[in-house]
Parts: sequence; structure tokens; C-alpha cells
Amino acid sequence: MFENLSERLEQSFKMLKGQGRITEINVAETLKEVRRALLDADVNFKIAKQFTEEVKEEALGQEILTSLKPSDMMVKIVHDHLT
Repeated sequence: MFENLSERLEQSFKMLKGQGRITEINVAETLKEVRRALLDADVNFKIAKQFTEEVKEEALGQEILTSLKPSDMMVKIVHDHLT
């Protein structure tokens, strides 16, 4: 189950590869896939929704360092919220 969740999360972050910056549109698309992955892993809907809302708020409020890609930043934000 965790392996499948990990693979699905990786796939959702690949949507940000090649993007120059984090935008509301690409964050929404990515988090939609993250939420689906969580729901498929039997995470409660309310928890998955709350989690993705918190990640969205943080992601849209972040200044991206020039040394980081948007996908790397999103991975970090999601990881921080999971731990």
C-alpha cells in the first residue's frame, strides 16, 4: 500500500517538472492527484482534503529559491506536512 502511494505521489510531482514557477493552476492540478492518491490509500476524505488545503496554502505563499525547481519545493512541502 505504501509503495503504491509513494509511486502515485511521485507521478503527481512529475506534473511540475519543467514548470518555471509554482502557480495556482499547477498547484491545484498536482494536489488533485495527491488527494486521489491519498484517497486510494484509504485516507479519510476530510483528512486528505485538509492536508491538501494546508499544502496549497503553504505552496502558494512560498518564494521559490532560484536553486530549487518547483517540483522539488512541492516535494519538500508535502514531506514536511506528512511528518
